[in-house]
Amino acid sequence: MKALSLSTPWPTAIQKYGKRVENRERWEPHAHLIAQARRIVGQDLAIHSSGTYDSKGAEYIQSLTGVLYGRRDVPSKAVTSVVKVTGLLLPGDSCPRGQRQWYFGSVALVLDNVRVLPRPVPVSGGLGFWNLPADVLAEVNAQLDALTRNA
Repeated sequence: MKALSLSTPWPTAIQKYGKRVENRERWEPHAHLIAQARRIVGQDLAIHSSGTYDSKGAEYIQSLTGVLYGRRDVPSKAVTSVVKVTGLLLPGDSCPRGQRQWYFGSVALVLDNVRVLPRPVPVSGGLGFWNLPADVLAEVNAQLDALTRNA
């Protein structure tokens, strides 16, 4: 399974507040990154909460939710959820319904079927799409199986 690292607290917005687009504006001028993103459409993607904290992002999330997530309020350096990538937005594409506050008008992955792991799985992240190590993948899959059984 591929993974994508997001600065904290953005994974929290996906998991708790209905953020269903993951903006990647810096990918826009890079055809190879757009091609990689196209290949991930239709697949599950592990969301990794990186060790990087985005203070401006935290303030933006607070402006929408009323909650300010500090560095210690959210997991870091761990896989926290798995989503299904259902589309890819490019500049000029229309914003998905209900996502205007989350979509910043450039390249973005469209997400669905968010499954929050009961226990974050520690792992160092990476840039772009990266593969989960075998032991991490096994733990993520075990938690996903347990969620399915308990649903």
